[in-house]
Amino acid sequence: MEAEIHYTRLGSIFPDLPFYTNIVPMTLGYWLERPAEVVPIASRMHSDSPDRFSWHLLETLARGEAPGAREMNASQRLALMAGYFSHVALDLEIHGLVNWCARRDTLRYGGHESHHHRLTEKYHSLFFHIDHDGHDCLGRRSFFSERSKVLDQPAFVRLQREHPAARFTSHVLGFYREHQPSVERVASWLRTFRHFTFLVSIPAAKRNGDRLGHAGNRYRYYDNEDFSFDEYWQRGYTRSIEMLTLAYDVVRGGDLGDGAQREFLDKANILDLAYPPAPDLPPLPAPGAALPAQSEPALAFSGR
Repeated sequence: MEAEIHYTRLGSIFPDLPFYTNIVPMTLGYWLERPAEVVPIASRMHSDSPDRFSWHLLETLARGEAPGAREMNASQRLALMAGYFSHVALDLEIHGLVNWCARRDTLRYGGHESHHHRLTEKYHSLFFHIDHDGHDCLGRRSFFSERSKVLDQPAFVRLQREHPAARFTSHVLGFYREHQPSVERVASWLRTFRHFTFLVSIPAAKRNGDRLGHAGNRYRYYDNEDFSFDEYWQRGYTRSIEMLTLAYDVVRGGDLGDGAQREFLDKANILDLAYPPAPDLPPLPAPGAALPAQSEPALAFSGR
C-alpha cells in the first residue's frame, strides 16, 4: 500500500467513484441543500450483492488477466485491493452511525436525509483529521497536489481513457451487466474526482471548516452521550485489518475456487454497505414524529 499509494487511494474511493458525475451540479446541489443525486451503479455497488461483487473484484485482481489489470503490476493490484476492502470495512462499521445522525437531523431540522448524510460525513472527516492530524486536511494545497491523487498523473481537463484504472473499473463493473459503465464514463468520474479535490483544497474550504468546526457541531456529530465517533472508527480500523488479511490470504494461497469463495465471504461478512445495522444507538421515532427536546450546546448551525 505504501509503495503504490495512488492505487491504494483509488481502491479506497472505488465504491464511491460513480458518485462523481459532474462537479457543477454536485456543487450547486450541495450548496442549495438539494437531495443527493441518485446514481444507480453506485447504489448497486453498496446494496446489490456487495459480498459477491467484492469477491469478483478480488478474483479479477488476483488473476490479473482482465483489461487494465494486465497493465498493473502485482503490487498495484494488491494496493487497489487493500484500499477497496478498507473502504468496505469502514462502511460496514460507520455507515450505520452516519445514517442514524442523518435521520435524527432530518426529524429535528427538516430537509432531505441524503443532504444530512453528506453533512454528517463532512463533520466526521473534519473532526477526525483535527484529532489525528492536528488540522483539517481540506483547504490545503497539499491535499490537491499529493494527498488526494488516485492516479499517478491525474488529468484535470482531458479524459484518460487509456489509463489502466479506467479500463479495469469498466471491466469489473460488468458484474452489474446493464449498468456497466464505458471506459469513457469511468474516465469522466476520475476527472470529476480531480475537480472535487481542487474545490475542497482552496482557502474557502478551510475557512468554511474553521467557521463550522465549533463545539456545538462536534457535540452533534462526533462525541456526545449517544456515541463517540472514534469508537466506531476504531472498530472499522480493526475490521479493515481483518478483511485485508483475509483478502491477502486468498491471493497468496492462489485458491479461487468455490470453497475459497464461500470461506472468504463467510468470514468477511460483507452486508449492505449503505444500510448496515447500528445496534448500539438509541432508537429514533418513526418518520414524521417529533424528537425530544435537544440537550446539545447552542449551535450556530449552517446546512453547508
